[in-house]
Amino acid sequence: MTSSTGGADPAERLASAKKLREEGNAKFKGQDIEGARKAYSEALRLTQFKEIPEGLGEELVALRRPTQLNLALVCLRSDPTEPFRALELCEEVLDAEPDNPKATYRKAKALMELGEQKEAEWELVRACKLMPKDASVRKELEALRQSFRNDKAKEVATFQGLFEKSPGFASDNRKSDAQKLTKADVDDIYFHDGKDNPYEGAENPQELARNFQLSGKLEDAAQAWEVAMGRTASSEDWQSHLTYALEYGALLMDVNIDRLALRCFNTVFERPVQNEDAEKALFEVRQHALLLKSICLLNEAAEDPQAEITECLEKWLSMAHPGFGSEDALEQKLLRLRDEQGSKASADLAVALGLLQLLQGQESVASTFGSALLAPEDESYFGASRRCATRWNMLGAVLANRGRPEDAVRAYRCALYWQPHYPRALINLAMAELKRRSA
Repeated sequence: MTSSTGGADPAERLASAKKLREEGNAKFKGQDIEGARKAYSEALRLTQFKEIPEGLGEELVALRRPTQLNLALVCLRSDPTEPFRALELCEEVLDAEPDNPKATYRKAKALMELGEQKEAEWELVRACKLMPKDASVRKELEALRQSFRNDKAKEVATFQGLFEKSPGFASDNRKSDAQKLTKADVDDIYFHDGKDNPYEGAENPQELARNFQLSGKLEDAAQAWEVAMGRTASSEDWQSHLTYALEYGALLMDVNIDRLALRCFNTVFERPVQNEDAEKALFEVRQHALLLKSICLLNEAAEDPQAEITECLEKWLSMAHPGFGSEDALEQKLLRLRDEQGSKASADLAVALGLLQLLQGQESVASTFGSALLAPEDESYFGASRRCATRWNMLGAVLANRGRPEDAVRAYRCALYWQPHYPRALINLAMAELKRRSA
């Protein structure tokens, strides 16, 4: 790399930066991506001034802006890619020049790398308008939209069998003798036939699914859960089937598919009361499903989120704390229960109270979700040590929504410390970092 003194004279610094940019261009053309990244980064460093040097403003902009865009491109081409940095560079250019076509296009590419496909689509539409003669941009937009169509078709094929048919589940107004599964019902439980699902022959697919989740192989985990749920429905092992529905729903929440997670949790209640032993075995599963369903309803309520979540939490409270009934409003009952239990109050109780406070926009919501992290480890859903990442992620989301991106970033990083492959926390961290840097 060309040597640079980085001296105090602005003209000398700009001259050195120009040489570094040219050096970066040459290295990029020669496929030396890392060398180009270093050259562009150093060039940008030399063009940073507390105040624009007198008489050099135009030259500075003419040098710095294309260097930022070149570095953004390098970040997208490097291995591994650096989409956060690319996005930051494009945003800096767009702040000064909102209709810069290259910055718009490369911002879209960075968003795609981050998994923010809808936002990427919006930026690609803008890029097409700014570069109407560039066929490659239009092809990129069409490819992205085709991926949406493919994903939708795959989602329908994947989840239709389990959730639309509800095989073998009898509703409250059906006779119990109608519960017998037909062969068509059993076949519909499977999302793929045995040839397509690589885990069809697995001896213990549910454990395989859990291990895949721990290692971040979430698509494999979904396929393993398919096999586990299909088998238990076919054998009418409803206790295991509904337990797996709860676990699978939690996985769907982790990957930000609340709509399908909600349908998972609903299946837990779609079978009528059976014998007493079976109901006892499923009691905790249904209790946990109610609390998780309440969280999903924040995004997926049909009409009135507050009414639907309140109703769901009332049912959860009646199961989690039977006999704790009164004419008080739900929030007052939860507050009274928390005060009575003191330091023994569960993480689930903190989450339930936090959901209500979140709906009402109360300032105390952050401290309430924070208290879930201090709750004792117990048999409640969020009290389990393996849910620590989820509790940190929820706190981070609350902090981000309260305009505290710095604190949100810390919370998301804690979540990823406990669960490095947590998709929801990864995406939330990316968005919080952007807000923090633009603040």
